[in-house]
Amino acid sequence: MKNYIYSTLVLFFIGINTYGQSPTWSVNENNFQYTMSFVAFVNIDGTNLTSTNDKVAAFVNGECRGVTNLTYVASGDSYYAYLTVFSNENNETLNFKIYESTNDVVKDVPKTKSFEINGHYGNLFQAFSIASPTLSNSAEILDFNFSGVQIVDKLILGNQITLDIDNNENVTALNAIFDLSLGAKLFLGTTHQISGSNSIDFSNPVQFQVLSEDQSVLKQWEVIVNLSLGSATYYKKDAVCYEGGVIKVLFTENNQEVVLSKSDIPYATQSISNGETIFNNLEAGDYKVKVGGNVKEITIKLKE
Repeated sequence: MKNYIYSTLVLFFIGINTYGQSPTWSVNENNFQYTMSFVAFVNIDGTNLTSTNDKVAAFVNGECRGVTNLTYVASGDSYYAYLTVFSNENNETLNFKIYESTNDVVKDVPKTKSFEINGHYGNLFQAFSIASPTLSNSAEILDFNFSGVQIVDKLILGNQITLDIDNNENVTALNAIFDLSLGAKLFLGTTHQISGSNSIDFSNPVQFQVLSEDQSVLKQWEVIVNLSLGSATYYKKDAVCYEGGVIKVLFTENNQEVVLSKSDIPYATQSISNGETIFNNLEAGDYKVKVGGNVKEITIKLKE
């Protein structure tokens, strides 16, 4: 009997410790004329909260202006805060607090928001972030490759990535491998793509979306895959004190543009004629030759 009473008391006090300090946040909606709303995800220390006992509230100068528990949404397989905030005027500064039920703690949120009459922020795809500490708002593709495919040349310029690969590759089912900003996610349409575990048709330029960790930034990216148009052969002659070096390019297709770069800066451009083109009088240095999706790095040395 004593053991039963002891066990009951232990469970009782555990219950008090878990939920006994849940904040009694409340707002008298009848005192206010206007509302704004949020569909938010709630994050503490880099982890999204996943309990309907968790809460989030908005305050103005310490006065509670809105409070809600988290709601599970099956279509997104995630927990969201549907938060309505009340005010009598525009531009009041909203502060947020999070209650995490598992550890029975209240966290202040660094980010603030100005009240906007009838304003709405967030949706199930790109929710408003209520997080402590603040999450990253970067939505960059840092690198992009394909599993089992040699990249002949790669150019990342702005939000466009161009990749040159061998013309024997099947571009209709490439497995993309990519590195993103901290916590960011890559989407094709609204379908989340996992690096190294996908199959994407790159016959035409592909439009991706990258969503930042805090979901405040959704950046559009274009990835273009070019197949080599033929085979190239390269010859070179080093420079001497009285004469510059030479690079000769042979290519199987005429009229193809040949771009010669030095330190990744375009140096000269010529076209293939009668199966070849020649760059003369080159100073010593490292060059990159690109033609028809083929790239070759060539070093011109100075002979004494």
